[in-house]
Amino acid sequence: MNTEVRRNVFCVLMSSEDFEHCFEQLMKLNLKDKQEREIIHVAVLCALKCKTYNPYYTSVIGKFCGFSKNYQVTTQFSLWDRLKELQSLSPAKLSNLTKLLAALITSKTISLAVLKVVNFAEIGSDDVTFFKGLFTALLSNSEGVVTEIFGRVQPLPLDSLKNGMKVFMKHFLKPDLTGSELKNMKIALKCF
Repeated sequence: MNTEVRRNVFCVLMSSEDFEHCFEQLMKLNLKDKQEREIIHVAVLCALKCKTYNPYYTSVIGKFCGFSKNYQVTTQFSLWDRLKELQSLSPAKLSNLTKLLAALITSKTISLAVLKVVNFAEIGSDDVTFFKGLFTALLSNSEGVVTEIFGRVQPLPLDSLKNGMKVFMKHFLKPDLTGSELKNMKIALKCF
């Protein structure tokens, strides 16, 4: 937390009673333009640094994304930064990022389009583990939720993302899935 704004955001995040209280307190900081972005960046960093996943940060991020589209864009950029550094993240941070990303996608705070920066043809073995965890978490939802999650990218012109996810799921994920997750994978693939 190397700036005054980041320290203030961190203090509010840590001292708030719940995500609603946190939202109110952060809004009272009256941050301007670029300073507002720090809310999301600090929340993502805090979410990753926890020993175990804490849904509080997902709720805070979701609340801000629901408040303004600017926060959705900032969330996307912040997650892109984390996706680019997957190789350098510890197992705990990878686990927290998997759960954070899955929760944000499942709650429709962001869409699967956030993965458009990923080249599924060139991912390493550590990345495979991360994305297997992410897709397994997404596919463990109900059929309706899976259809919504994967259907949101269907109309978008993201053919390389769609094709990359198809190949990844068929090659890396399918052998490990059983029952409802396998059924949901077939539903997801039909959405493309």
